[in-house]
Order: sequence, then structure tokens, then C-alpha cells
Amino acid sequence: MIKELITYPDERIRYISADIRKFDDELFELLENMRDTMEHHDLDALSAIQIAVPYSAIILKKGEEIVEMINARLISTEGSEEIDEVNPYFPKGFSAKIKRYGKIKVVYENRYGESHHLDAEGELSQRLQRQIDFLFGGTLLDKLGKKERREVEEILVSQHEGVYDFGASCPRVFVRDYFKKGAKYLMAGVALTFIAPFIVSPEWRAMIYTLDKIALALVPVLMAIYFLYAQHEAKIYKQCTSCQIGNIIGTTAIMTGQLLVVALGVFFWIAP
Repeated sequence: MIKELITYPDERIRYISADIRKFDDELFELLENMRDTMEHHDLDALSAIQIAVPYSAIILKKGEEIVEMINARLISTEGSEEIDEVNPYFPKGFSAKIKRYGKIKVVYENRYGESHHLDAEGELSQRLQRQIDFLFGGTLLDKLGKKERREVEEILVSQHEGVYDFGASCPRVFVRDYFKKGAKYLMAGVALTFIAPFIVSPEWRAMIYTLDKIALALVPVLMAIYFLYAQHEAKIYKQCTSCQIGNIIGTTAIMTGQLLVVALGVFFWIAP
């Protein structure tokens, strides 16, 4: 029988799946329902919790074979690889870059309680790890850092409310941030020269003053490039955060204030 899939934001996906102790007709029926549901939705793997049954059961395609895995457990892992992961719990078109093990070994039982193991690598390994995550109440969101997870959750909330689509995936690093860092590094370097009057001769102080003025002249250029390129990225990656424009303006204002403070220090302290 085809069952309805749990999809975002249904919190039942967070339920911990209980180990199966009875290998009986009830289990056989669950496995058949999972198989029907997987085939109906054209999936290559399915955990019982994805149809709201919190039992430790997975089925997945391995070539032409359908493997039924009861009480699956990872017993060894090897390597690491970054992948752009999708799964049917989240909206169509949504993906996130996460790290998965390259190779794994899993022990499990079949529908009759007989023990088996499976060595998997590549796409099969990634798929199986995803299903095992579901057994323990996990999703790909748990693989992200705090900042990335917050941004991704904003995307999901916005998409769920019909605000955005997923036409362009979010970059891990915005190009605009390089210009911001460049401006900040220049200002930090200039600020370090504030100790010059205590340790250098008047001649060296005059040279440092000249270099500081050149650095200060470059900072507004980098800030302008940051602001303009940030506008460009905000249009491309609308889904990455609900408040990009506000953040861009706020960041530019803060850097302008920092530039003013550093410039005053140069002209009133470093100037010979």
C-alpha cells in the first residue's frame, strides 16, 4: 500500500526509530508498504520514519536488487567527501553542501532476523548514510555549522511560505566578503602604525604617514566595490537570506565609521 511521505516541516522526522524485535507479519506488511511507496515516488531508498512509522527499517536499491535492512548500524567508516545533498523530506529543488563518509560498512538484519553486512562507497554510501540519519532523528541540517544552518533554515521557511524558489544554490562564501576583508585588513594595518611615534625616528614616521594615506585611500575603493558587488549577489542569491540588503548597508556603515576613526588617528597622531 502506498503511504504518504513526511515532508518539511513535519517534526515527526525527528522521532528516534525503535529497534525491531519481532520479525513477523506486521514487519512484512511494513516492508511491502515501504516498497510500494518508494516505487510510487520513484525513490532509491526509504526509511520507515519517512512514512511516519518510527521503526528501524530501511529499504534501498542496489543495482537491480532491493535490499531490506532492519536495525542497521554503521560499524566502520573511511574517508570523507563533500556532496551537494538532496532528499525527499525537503522541498523539491533544495540542496545543501555537507560532508559524508566515502566508504562505510553496515551490519543489519533481514526480514527474517538473519544477520548481514554491506560494504558501500560512493553514491550508495551517501544514500545509506542519509537513511541511517533518519533512523536517529537526524537530517542534513544537523551536518551544517551554526551559521550555515541558520541561513538554510531561513531559506526553508521562506520557501515553505512561497516567498522564494531555489533557482540558484547558495555559495559557501560570497565574493563580496573578500573585498570587505581587504578593507578591514588595510585599516587594521594602519591602526598598528599608531605605535610608530614611540619607536621610530621622524624620518621613518614621515614615510609611515605617507604609506598610511595610500592605504586609507584604497579602503573606500574596496568598500565601494564591496557595496556594488554585494547588490549584484543579493539579486542572484535572493534565497540565501531574508535580510541581505539590510546586512550590506549595515556592514558598509560600520566600515565607514571604522575608516573615520582610523583616518582621524593618522592625521592627528601619525602626521609628523
